[in-house]
Amino acid sequence: MSPNQWVEQFRRLHHRARQGQLSESEQRNYQAAREYFARALTAAQGLSVPASRSARRMFRVAQGLQVDLTFAAGAVRAVTLDVSVGGFSVMMHKPPPETEEPGFSLRLPGNQEPVVGRAKQVSTQRKLGTTHRVSFSILGLSEKEEQRLESTLFDLALERIK
Repeated sequence: MSPNQWVEQFRRLHHRARQGQLSESEQRNYQAAREYFARALTAAQGLSVPASRSARRMFRVAQGLQVDLTFAAGAVRAVTLDVSVGGFSVMMHKPPPETEEPGFSLRLPGNQEPVVGRAKQVSTQRKLGTTHRVSFSILGLSEKEEQRLESTLFDLALERIK
């Protein structure tokens, strides 16, 4: 099977999964295919995934999504540069205190409910002028919310592959 055929087969399986139309055996195959696809994406992104970790938590999608961050000093609205199940990056004029764990509300495409949770700053890179790329890890999402975010990230990744 060619890579293009595999992606088309995965796209159909993913769509059926989003509709709740998979049998138990198809669900197992779908979960394995998700991991395989995520490993291919992480490899293309130059990331290495330890054998003990799931690539589904690590692959990133370069996507501008609105995120509202709530800090002790006030709220900040930003747009993501990239998103993964494990975190996201945004540009900020002033990086927040490293020890603060802001609340966040990440708007997903379409009419989906936002993903809401807490985040922790993991890195800051000064860019041109006074802007900073600030990366956050997502803390303690429920399994249901992780799955919802992960499915949306697969939707976005598949949209880019024609």
